Amino acid sequence: MKGLLLKDFYLLTKYCRMIFIFVFVFLVCSPFFGSDYTLFIFYPCAIVSLIPMSLYSYDEREKWCDYSITLPVSKSQFVSAKYIMGLLCNLVMIFIVAIVQAIQMINTGVFTRSGYFSIIVSLLSICLIAPSILMPFIFKFGTEKGRIVYFIVIGSICALLGILSSNHLQFSIKLDGLLTSVGIYIASWLLSIHFYKKREL
Repeated sequence: MKGLLLKDFYLLTKYCRMIFIFVFVFLVCSPFFGSDYTLFIFYPCAIVSLIPMSLYSYDEREKWCDYSITLPVSKSQFVSAKYIMGLLCNLVMIFIVAIVQAIQMINTGVFTRSGYFSIIVSLLSICLIAPSILMPFIFKFGTEKGRIVYFIVIGSICALLGILSSNHLQFSIKLDGLLTSVGIYIASWLLSIHFYKKREL
């Protein structure tokens, strides 16, 4: 498992640099939009949450999925590595955004513990829900056939965040909502393992 995570980390640093540049630009720009910066907080988290699908796409393109059959690596471990890597990326992203969010709310004079907590919980939920929906399709059908679902999920996220921003609204997701998102993520994880075990490579 450690080797799989290390491989994905190398892929991440080599092929996903543009994602980090994109995230950096969004976070840097957020202070210039005063209190109307919801879009610049949620978009980076939504994009980073889809990194595991990008990593799997590179694995397929380079035929690593076929090669992994010859290694002492189970399909369960292969799928789990993607979910763990996605979770690590999300946690790092949330940590960074949480700092930016706190600074921004303090500077604009709107900081409250309940409001701050609600936004961070909402971010965590979004980071978990998006890959939970998409990854089982990817592991069942592959990246090519699953691409349609990929664009539907991306489009839905963009539309939702666009509506959220244009109406000057913020998500209000309580702790039980986050726990539900965690449960969905775990269920998605198990479902992806099930699909990938049955899939012919």
